[in-house]
Formats: sequence, C-alpha cells, structure tokens
Amino acid sequence: MKKCPDCGMTIANQAIRCPKCKYDFTDGQGNVAGAPAAASSSSGSGSSSKGGSVGAIMPMIMVTKDNVDELYNDLKSKIIKRKTEFDHFIDFLENRTSWLTAPAELEGPLAFEKGLLIHSVGVAKQLLRIKDTLMPQLDDESAIIMALFHDVGKVGVEGKPLFLLEERSTTSTLGLSFGKTLSVAPTYTINPKLVHMSVGVRSLFLVSQYMLLSDDEAQAISYQGDMELVDGKENPFTMILQTANKWQTKIYENDEVVKQYNFSASVAKD
Repeated sequence: MKKCPDCGMTIANQAIRCPKCKYDFTDGQGNVAGAPAAASSSSGSGSSSKGGSVGAIMPMIMVTKDNVDELYNDLKSKIIKRKTEFDHFIDFLENRTSWLTAPAELEGPLAFEKGLLIHSVGVAKQLLRIKDTLMPQLDDESAIIMALFHDVGKVGVEGKPLFLLEERSTTSTLGLSFGKTLSVAPTYTINPKLVHMSVGVRSLFLVSQYMLLSDDEAQAISYQGDMELVDGKENPFTMILQTANKWQTKIYENDEVVKQYNFSASVAKD
C-alpha cells in the first residue's frame, strides 16, 4: 500500500490515480513511478523486430474456440502495473461467474458457449492493433483492461448469470419427445431474477469492486456502447474502444464481410 502525497489517502501500490483527489502517480505516459516497465505488446507495438515502420497495423488474428484460451492467457500475462488487482478480479470472474462459458448474445454468430470470451479477446486484439495509429499515448495495459472487460456485465453477478441455457427437446416426425436435446444448437434466455442494468453499468459495477480505474477508463467501459448518453462529451478512450468494438463485431465476427472486402486475418498462433 502507498499514501497519496496530496491528500494522504492509503491506496493500492498499483493505483495510477488517487480516487479521492485524483493525484496522478504516472509519468504522463501511463508508467507508475518505481513500477517495472510493462511488457511490450507484439500485437499493439506498431513495429516489428525486423524494423517495421512505426504505426503499421498488424494483421488480425481470428479469435475462435480453438485459440481463444491461448490468446486470452497471453493478454493476461501483459498486465504488470496493476497485476495484483487484475488477478483478483480474474479469479472472481473465472471461478465465481459464467465468464468462461457465457455466450456473447442471445442470437447471432457468438450465441454459443464461450462467445463472450471470444468477443472480448477479439476487441482487445483490435484495440491493440489500432491504438498505435489512432492514439499512441494509450497504455497497453489500459487498452487490455478496457477492451477485455467492456462487456463483462454480460456475466450477470455472482450466482445470477445474465444468460440462462434454455432446455430444449427434439421431437420425432411421429410426434414423440425424446426428452433431451439431440444435435440442436443451444438457445439462451435472459435471467428474469437479475436486477436490471445496462451492460456498461453492470460492467463498471463489477470491475470497480476489484480494480481502481481512471475516470477515462470508467467512461469508456460504461458508455462505449451507449455513446448518445454521454451527450457529445465522450473522451478519446471511449471513442477508440467503441471503434475497436465495432470493427470486431461488424467485420471480424462476420466471415462474409472479411472475405468480401479482403480484410487481413490469420488463424495462426499469435
């Protein structure tokens, strides 16, 4: 723990701003004084070991059920400055919520088990790709935290998942019910017992219980999907996260668009 030099409040060592007086512990580049330098992100660095030009956008890795766990673990390994609080939140998500199994939506290309994780990892990869061109001052860790958790509210809360797997049965041509699903795609319903909140508000509610966010990060997580509610006062964090989210959702989660417009994509190991 450390004390804020302005107001004296005791806060976590990983904190980048004092939640009371907003004192900034960073050097202006997102680095906390005395903290180890963050590992550079190969997907967001904008340069290559072979001397690639700064600002070049790296090819996108298509996130699938087969590679999502590997890509997810790689993203987690890049969190250094806020590792303690990040790890505590990840432990909560993985062991006490539906984070690793929830779908991303009721209907659509990711309306299946692990769809939420696939989407969240995809948005994180997109944000790391584009930030060095659009907003190079955005710290990799901040980008990963915002993108990975922008839709975390879709897990619901502990003991009350947002999405409930709907029981279905297959009926034969003779009208006989077999009493269980046979090769039928899963369908989900919304949990009626969950207190209603927008996804952004619930996401912020969950993240903020474990992690100290900057006000810019908090707005991005809360409103990137509801920009009209900010009434034209969105900050650059919110705008770039929304861009990454839309790019992932509208393009890379639509195989036909990727093929039609020849977007670069790879399923190889990152």
